Amino acid sequence: MFDLLNPLYFYIAGSIGVMIPLILHLIQTRRTVRLPFSTVRFLKLAQRQSATRIRMENILLWLLRTLLLLALALAFAMPLLRNRALGQWFGRSPRDVAIVIDGSYSMAYDLGGGTVWEKAVETAVALVESLSEQDRLCLFVARDRVDPVIEQLTGDREEAVGRLKSLAFRQSSSELAPAVMAANAALLEAEGRREREIHIISDNQALPWDSFGAGSGDEAAARDAGPGDGDADAGAGRKRTTATMGAWDPDKIDEKTVCFVSLLGAADPENIAPVDVRIEPPVTMARSPSKAVVRLGYTGLLRATTATLFVDGNEIASRSIEAGPGGAGELSFIIPPLSPGRHAARVETPDDNLMLDNAFYFVLKAEDRFPALCVGSRDDTFFLRAALSAGVGGDASIEADTVEPAGLQETKLGAYACVFLVNAIPLSAGAVNALERFVEDGGLLAVFPGDSAAVLDYQAWTCLPGVPTAVRNVPRFERKRLLHWDDPRHPLLDPLNVEGAGVTVTVRRTLAWDDLDEQAKRLVSQDAEHAFLLSRPHGRGHVLFFAVAADRTWSDFPLSPFYLPIVHQVVQFAAGVGSYTHSVWCTDRLALAPVLPEATVDTRITGPDGEPQAVRSAAAEARTVLHLEDVWKAGIYRMQAAGGAGESVPALAVNMTRAESNLAPLEPDRVRERLGLKHVHLAFEQEELMTQIRDSRVGRTFGEQLLWLAFCLAVAEFFVANRLSQPRSGLSESLVMDPSGRIQEVG
Repeated sequence: MFDLLNPLYFYIAGSIGVMIPLILHLIQTRRTVRLPFSTVRFLKLAQRQSATRIRMENILLWLLRTLLLLALALAFAMPLLRNRALGQWFGRSPRDVAIVIDGSYSMAYDLGGGTVWEKAVETAVALVESLSEQDRLCLFVARDRVDPVIEQLTGDREEAVGRLKSLAFRQSSSELAPAVMAANAALLEAEGRREREIHIISDNQALPWDSFGAGSGDEAAARDAGPGDGDADAGAGRKRTTATMGAWDPDKIDEKTVCFVSLLGAADPENIAPVDVRIEPPVTMARSPSKAVVRLGYTGLLRATTATLFVDGNEIASRSIEAGPGGAGELSFIIPPLSPGRHAARVETPDDNLMLDNAFYFVLKAEDRFPALCVGSRDDTFFLRAALSAGVGGDASIEADTVEPAGLQETKLGAYACVFLVNAIPLSAGAVNALERFVEDGGLLAVFPGDSAAVLDYQAWTCLPGVPTAVRNVPRFERKRLLHWDDPRHPLLDPLNVEGAGVTVTVRRTLAWDDLDEQAKRLVSQDAEHAFLLSRPHGRGHVLFFAVAADRTWSDFPLSPFYLPIVHQVVQFAAGVGSYTHSVWCTDRLALAPVLPEATVDTRITGPDGEPQAVRSAAAEARTVLHLEDVWKAGIYRMQAAGGAGESVPALAVNMTRAESNLAPLEPDRVRERLGLKHVHLAFEQEELMTQIRDSRVGRTFGEQLLWLAFCLAVAEFFVANRLSQPRSGLSESLVMDPSGRIQEVG
């Protein structure tokens, strides 16, 4: 639609400019001088031949002068082309504006004069204040979930500015695509022909744009995993679900909707942060040293840095490391012997522009004894109890209790890290369900077969690595069997360091399996053909299944040098399987059963700032489930017994997800590819954004082009006027008589 920024100027100046040449041409009349002449016949003939040329020359000069003044008037009136809503012929058309602000903690990056978050809020405020009275807006914050600040379109700009300025920064991750889709849905709900705009305000980080699903799979996976992707409990990455990746649908965006993207972050950000800490072993014996393996991730130029370990507020050690080309580095700390109980610890890196992720918190747990439960008769568990009670130098590290199979249902399984079933099958349905819940919650179940169980008795179980198909008696000449380590690097076998030791056992009877569960793994084999020890993860726990009995009825395994160390290692492995977590990620709802099983409804938990955290309860599957809400502050959460009795102890270590620590920027052209929209404008500063909005809505002016046109017309007018002003020969000089006596005009 054609429009003028200064229409009044154009109407006045244009009218005057058009009238001046016309008036000048009208008052320029020729004065006719009458002279007596003998005959005018030939003069009238010449006049008719040249009159047309003379009139054309004057009209051309008038047109040039008129166009010159008209071009000058238009140039100063600033003509432009812009989009209007249909039917809006006068004034500016109203618009609906949706604002989406990136709420990830990478927005806390310090630019020198403030953080990116502060800059984003200022930009959003300026955008709201620039709206007219007819305009409407909605506001969303893209966190790990969509946060609708103003969910429906409103024209109340003051309220919008107030909510923007009161927005609380939260230590979370973000996904832009769901928030943009929610903003678009709010725009589509409004009726009427109005202009629509979507504004995305973010930093230059590439990670939030992976939610649009247009990135390279390898590239997105590398960022999601992060440089510190460790185990399931301490993995730095934020794994994206199929539903999240499929949330973006550009076809649902109206093709006339204009998208403005403001990338306000640093062009070349730098950041170094600890992204993962692994404790070896996960749960240590009191007064025994352990090891912390720290993985660092960094973005930007390669350089050296340091990391410092603190335990209970005391500095333990500081290590230096130089960043490598892979964007990650790893270093180890030796943790000195600790007293029994829980200990708060953290690893820190030096201050940088993003200080929120400079500390990684975790809780160390040192045990006096490892609790284990043996389920079976006194005779069946004799060898197992003897092995568990044996220690180095008379210091037994494992505290083993024994219970008959009939009393298993009355036993509180949560007090144990490991449960051994020794010729205890078959069990009642209630006992089987209790043991399977124990495994799902992070416990370890080790099953030794026996003569009391038939093959059919194992079919009631759903957590076993496989259901045995037979109990086979081994012929005498095949009883000598060499144990083979199928997975020597498995956490259960790796500490034993017995690979290739040639452990031989005499097997008289053994279980046989034809099929195993798809998650099951064979850890140890007999003569590399028959399974001896199977493993399977189930829920947060593990199930181990031996092929022979725990006593001498099936083999001489209890007398082999492998029996005592494997039994001890099973208990220590159980302590780190899932019953204890060193750290968790910030979240809006944290279930306590997997990470703090000893918590009750009356347990008092305080956050890093000392404020109490409410413990909520809910019924789920006939059980009471406890959880904390709004666990967004990183740090050490402490626990105290009900009623405030006793001293508070470290209970949880909460960290921000470290995927946001990867500040690798995204190329601007890739932003347009990810969005896949027709109208996308990119800005890197607030002023640039406002200019783009004006150019998009109002249009680009043609003042400069019109000034150049006026200059060209002035030059043309000068040459035409100069040519017309040159002296011409008289009529008598241009008339000649041919030999026949006829008068003709020459030239």
